[in-house]
Amino acid sequence: MNNQDFSNLSGKILVASPFVLYGDVFHRSIIYVLSHTKDGSIGLIVNHLVNQVKFKSLFKLIKDNNFGNLDDNLTIPVHLGGPVELERGFFLHSSEYDRNVLFQFQDNLSVSSNVDILKDIAHGSGPKDSLFMIGYTGWEAGQLEFELENNLWIISNYNQSLIFSDPPETKWQKALNYLGIENSQFASKLGHC
Repeated sequence: MNNQDFSNLSGKILVASPFVLYGDVFHRSIIYVLSHTKDGSIGLIVNHLVNQVKFKSLFKLIKDNNFGNLDDNLTIPVHLGGPVELERGFFLHSSEYDRNVLFQFQDNLSVSSNVDILKDIAHGSGPKDSLFMIGYTGWEAGQLEFELENNLWIISNYNQSLIFSDPPETKWQKALNYLGIENSQFASKLGHC
């Protein structure tokens, strides 16, 4: 029986275990847990870059022609936040930007989902740190706890560089290093003495 406390993982980072979920959207994922309650959990994958999209294309997609003077080639990285509601866009960002924020979290993080933040980022007046993502990750009641008990995720405390600073393709390995885990020595099953 696992004695680790899974009672509130809000504000924690989940790092996908090595060799687990291969070929799945969660393989080598890092997820910031926005909310974890007895009713379920919600998080955002922070290391799956999908594409670079031109700001002007995004404004046209949302049918907003009031975006001001922008360079035609100015792009924004788009990440996959998870497989739920892929038609929705979210910004996970530093909380010094507080215009039309949906949610504010511990660790000075916020989530926004409006055209104002997109315009502000495009014009250089947005948050200091931000990730634009489509979709989110969700777990039903007890599902995340089951996955944790079966060693699918490693729990880490919040680390700003794991979310914002490192290139997406290096974040997973850096998360393991941060936790003191050597990928080649990881065992997928717990042993009991």
